[in-house]
Amino acid sequence: MKKKTIVLVGTLDTKGEESLYIKNLIEKNNYQVTTIDVGTGWRGELVFPPDYPREEVAKEGGSNMEEILSLGESGQENRMMEIMSDGAIKICQQLYESGQLVGIISLGGTMGTTLGTRIMRALPFGLPKVMLSTIASGDTRPYISTKDIVMIPSIADIAGLNRITETTLTQAAGAVMGMAAAGKVKLSEKPLIGITTLGGTTNCALQVKKELEGKGYETVIFHANGCGGRAMEEMIEQGLIQGIFDLSTNEVVDHLYQGWSDAGSARMEVAGRKGVPQLIAPGNIDHIIYSSPDKIPERFKHQYVHVHSPGITVLRTKKKEMIEVAKVMAEKLNKAKGKTAVILPLKGFSILDKVDKEFDDPEANFAFFETLKQNLKPEVEVREIDVHVTDTSFGDVAADMLFKMMRG
Repeated sequence: MKKKTIVLVGTLDTKGEESLYIKNLIEKNNYQVTTIDVGTGWRGELVFPPDYPREEVAKEGGSNMEEILSLGESGQENRMMEIMSDGAIKICQQLYESGQLVGIISLGGTMGTTLGTRIMRALPFGLPKVMLSTIASGDTRPYISTKDIVMIPSIADIAGLNRITETTLTQAAGAVMGMAAAGKVKLSEKPLIGITTLGGTTNCALQVKKELEGKGYETVIFHANGCGGRAMEEMIEQGLIQGIFDLSTNEVVDHLYQGWSDAGSARMEVAGRKGVPQLIAPGNIDHIIYSSPDKIPERFKHQYVHVHSPGITVLRTKKKEMIEVAKVMAEKLNKAKGKTAVILPLKGFSILDKVDKEFDDPEANFAFFETLKQNLKPEVEVREIDVHVTDTSFGDVAADMLFKMMRG
């Protein structure tokens, strides 16, 4: 019986000694380690021969070491890293498809983290991914994005073996082995429904979850923080999710106004394109989120600011913005190939309009309702409920609507 394989990716000209330390630890625990060198060879000699040398990685990336070195000399590090990570991605995907790959680990500084996590992001959800990084204590969103990557701070620079680096190297090796040893979760045969939520709409999401699970469905809730909605839509793309209740569509709003929970221009389009049944609600669209006051665009500087927490600053979406949002949402939903419906809570979109009078703006809400209805194609069902999004009856109606849509 073949040993299970853990891939070790690194710039082996600069992190060879430390990579060998991890390799030896993992191999002592009865795993096979496949090493991939994504370095250039500029800054050091190899400590051990990799299974996939940099020349082979560059070739898999559609290039060669002559071009790689030329790119480095001309300051085009980003292009150089893109080619090498492309090559490593192809190799890792081939190993995964062979059925032997059970985990991936990498280590590095800024460039090493960029390389390692780009490779990890291309691999499937559920495959253990561990990145030991000198920058893991900062903003990790660009590196993790929507994937299940575990980043471990290296504390000290990964530059030689000592009591500090050996400790974090050992912990990183232990983390990937522990996750690999835990095995895979047995998947349910029930249809899976994705639900988005944010803050004040959580009770509604939990209520819908309970009701749909009582009717024979499995549900998964995504935090609509910019990465959550994208993660849900990636899983729809992969065929993992069979229906959605898009309760919190604030990620569409934040994309329009450069907010904190921006999930990109394609948000709220994937389910429609794939023909997956979708029920849409305007949860939390009555506000725009910024990570700090200095991130607020000039056009909104005069507006009242609600400080939710040190990292969350919130503004009310006024009538003009609500009209813009409605038109964008209608355009997205009109493209849908599958069953699509909208449920509108006429008395409010989030907990904020209940706790802060500055957010209670019926005129702006009405403008959204009317604009959306005027711009939606007739095939999109619209259900208006004279309650607040946080009311129990709203969740009851939403669960019943989606259940009927799923049944056909």
